[in-house]
Amino acid sequence: MKYFALYETGANTGLYALGSTELEAESTSDAVTQAEKSAPAGCRTGVWPYQMISGTPSATTPTDAENGKQYNVLAQPDGAAGQFSANGQVFASIGADAAGMCLSLQKFFGYRLGLIPTDAKPAPAATQPDTGSTGSSTVSSGTTSSGSAPSDGGSVVSGGTAAPAA
Repeated sequence: MKYFALYETGANTGLYALGSTELEAESTSDAVTQAEKSAPAGCRTGVWPYQMISGTPSATTPTDAENGKQYNVLAQPDGAAGQFSANGQVFASIGADAAGMCLSLQKFFGYRLGLIPTDAKPAPAATQPDTGSTGSSTVSSGTTSSGSAPSDGGSVVSGGTAAPAA
């Protein structure tokens, strides 16, 4: 099934914006897991299931890992320019993946519905790597050349590793 990520607009706002990358997943929980990889720090992640053709979606039997998962429903009643927010409903993947119910009811209500796990946690904040030193530090990236090439035909990357050429 196809999905787009829904990312919370700020920590604990309860409002969600539609992401721009299409996801392909076997289940709703798989789609959420994929979307969480790009979640803004401190924000929760949901998904919006969609299908490109009209008509009622076919029921999809939930995978063993998906079966029993529950999702809060996020609605976008103000149209494509609006944000998604919880509408008080809970869907569960019992007998069929919750995304199918979402797709069917989108047609009934006339606006988009998304899903977020009922136990969704905010994405962790980005952390700086622990270098073991105290005080100020400078982080840089790029390649530094000393003016000479490695004598063994390998390559050297600043801050990386040296490896002989294959």
